[in-house]
Amino acid sequence: MHIFFNMFALYMFGGILEQLWGTKRFLFYYLLTGFGAGLVQELFWTIEFHSVVGALNDAISANSGEILLNHQVELSHYFRLENIASFDASALIEMKRMFLNMPITIGASGAVFGLLLAFGWLFPEVELYLMFIPIPIKAKFFVIFYGVAELFMGVAQFSGDSVAHFAHLGGMFFGAILILIWKKKKTL
Repeated sequence: MHIFFNMFALYMFGGILEQLWGTKRFLFYYLLTGFGAGLVQELFWTIEFHSVVGALNDAISANSGEILLNHQVELSHYFRLENIASFDASALIEMKRMFLNMPITIGASGAVFGLLLAFGWLFPEVELYLMFIPIPIKAKFFVIFYGVAELFMGVAQFSGDSVAHFAHLGGMFFGAILILIWKKKKTL
C-alpha cells in the first residue's frame, strides 16, 4: 500500500509539476528532495542511536554485557535482551554491527513529500478531494496538516511504526529550500 500511494501521489502531483518546470528541472527537484530526505533520516537516526552505540562501546571495552543492564529500557526497544550480561566483546561487536546495519533508508516517500510541498506551495488554493474525506481541502492546508502529522508521528515513535517520518519531513525541507532559491533567482 505504501508503494501504491507513493506512486499515486507521484502521478497526481508529479505530472503537473513536470509540465510547469519541464522534465530536467522536475527530475532535479525530485532527486534532490529524495536524497535530502535520506540525509535527514540518517541524521535523525544518528542522533537517536548515539546513546545506544555509546553503551555498546562501553560494554565492548569492558568485555562484558553486564554494563548494558543499566540501559535495558533503551536497548529493549531494539533488541531482545535475554542473557545479555553473559555477552563477551565478540558477541557485543556482532550486536553493534547488526544494530548499525538496521537503519537503511530506501524509497520514494521523501521525494513524494517534496512534490506534495511544491504542489501546495505553487497551487495553494486548489481543492483536493481525499478518498476518505468527502469534503474538499485546499492544497496549502493539506500540506501543512500532513507535515505536522509527520512531525508528530516522528517524535512520538509509536511501537511497530516502521515509517521514516523524518525522511518525509526532509523531502519537504529540501523542497522548500530549493523553491526559495528558485524564487530568489526568479527562475521559478
